[in-house]
Amino acid sequence: MSSFHIHAIKAFDDNYIWAISAEQHAIIIDPGSADEVISYLNAHQLTPVAILITHHHHDHIGGVDKLMSLYKDCTLYAHSHHGLTDAVPVDEGSQLHIMGLDFTVQMSAGHTDSHLSYLVQMDGVMRVFCGDTLFSGGCGRVFTGTIEQLYASFERYLRLPDETLFYPAHEYTLSNLKFAQTVCADSVKKTIETAILDTQARLENAKISLPTQLGYEKQINVFLHSFEPSLRQAMADKLGCADDGLSVFTALRIAKNNA
Repeated sequence: MSSFHIHAIKAFDDNYIWAISAEQHAIIIDPGSADEVISYLNAHQLTPVAILITHHHHDHIGGVDKLMSLYKDCTLYAHSHHGLTDAVPVDEGSQLHIMGLDFTVQMSAGHTDSHLSYLVQMDGVMRVFCGDTLFSGGCGRVFTGTIEQLYASFERYLRLPDETLFYPAHEYTLSNLKFAQTVCADSVKKTIETAILDTQARLENAKISLPTQLGYEKQINVFLHSFEPSLRQAMADKLGCADDGLSVFTALRIAKNNA
């Protein structure tokens, strides 16, 4: 059994800064705020050896400068477009060996044009630190990327095993599922209703809804449903769009923006 532990450090209203720890060391993903990270590290007597950045938005990098000034031996990894001058540049296909773990960097553009995901195998299961690309029940808004890029990123995620665990950076699950209720195919409405109740129960008990398994997302995430002909036809009718995957995916994102 691996000694690695993954923990969600809460920040702002709904951000999760993910920490992977083993023994006295930690890897931090997307530290939008430093103080919460420092408190967690101190409480568990951990020293960060690496910071991984998925994209450049402030709620993902706002704590970087303070952490890097405090922990001199920590290495920062980010895309060259993320605007972090002290970072080791990484891009599609980069391989990182950190703390005994082998990470693969995958471009997952759409939310931004240089958004990255970090994939790592732990305990025989693929883990994906996906930032703001995929959320449980949803996807990120399109800012400096394009909807075509976001659709392609989801298409790549779908090639991973159903057991793959995703670690999004926000607690948006309940909002996404309530939106899904309004647009989903009737055949999955009961599944989504059950997911809403399960998520509400977890949040009311001070738990979080993440990580989420790809196989589960295939059941409850309407953006993934746009890749399933039998499900997207019903959504296309509700959304008033063509019934091809990209058209439905695009219409869903527009509808969610306006929800």
